[in-house]
Amino acid sequence: MSKKRKIIITGSSKGIGKSIAYKFGEKNCDVFLISSNEKHLKRVTSDIKNKFMVNVDYCAANLKTEEGCDYTIKTIKRKFNDFDTLIFCAGDTKSVNLLTQPISDYYDGFALKFYSVVRLTKGLWHNLKKKKGWLLTINGGMAHTPDPNFMVGGSVNAALQNFTKALSKKGVLDEVNVNSINPGMTSTDRLISIIKANAKREKITFTKAKQNALRAANLKRFSTPEEVAEVAFFICQYNVRHLNGTEINLDGGKKPTI
Repeated sequence: MSKKRKIIITGSSKGIGKSIAYKFGEKNCDVFLISSNEKHLKRVTSDIKNKFMVNVDYCAANLKTEEGCDYTIKTIKRKFNDFDTLIFCAGDTKSVNLLTQPISDYYDGFALKFYSVVRLTKGLWHNLKKKKGWLLTINGGMAHTPDPNFMVGGSVNAALQNFTKALSKKGVLDEVNVNSINPGMTSTDRLISIIKANAKREKITFTKAKQNALRAANLKRFSTPEEVAEVAFFICQYNVRHLNGTEINLDGGKKPTI
């Protein structure tokens, strides 16, 4: 494997994915960013280059579609083919009551957070195998905590968790480390949107909905994207290669219900 690490991160124009990109850039790794928002990608790319003097490239694509995934795979093989690490952060599911939520929200949620992982893994696994690299999924605590107001996200997370665990067994055979992180409530735009939805549904203020969320999880504060990035960086290191098939619940100590 080349001395300089090369890392691919989906969903890396904001939130947790962006923080992971900055962390690897800080550690002198080249990074390849993937998101649907080219404007944000350009800004993050420029900032990481200027701050850390590493090589940064990006691909703006809609990973919800087969065409977007195929385009991304082709772009990676053309521009960043000698990567050793693939980190999946893309995912945005909607929090709505089951009876009022359109079935299209389920298709949409699975398309981005589950099927894009399957497609990109299939298209890029050979590269990871050749490099004896790392694959990491940033999933979510709802994989284990069913909630009637977050059924799309919970279902997608549970499916992705199962896929990641099964993939880790193939990783043992192919010398690819496969792990997952389940962040709990983390201070991102996505969490804010969920709390806003809860406030609207319960007809309370945003501040009250935030307090209720923290109280329900027995937490004093939300996690930060930077905390998730620290764990992601640690997992993808040579000196912890025996860490494989592991699921880290980065949720402040909240106990899974299943």
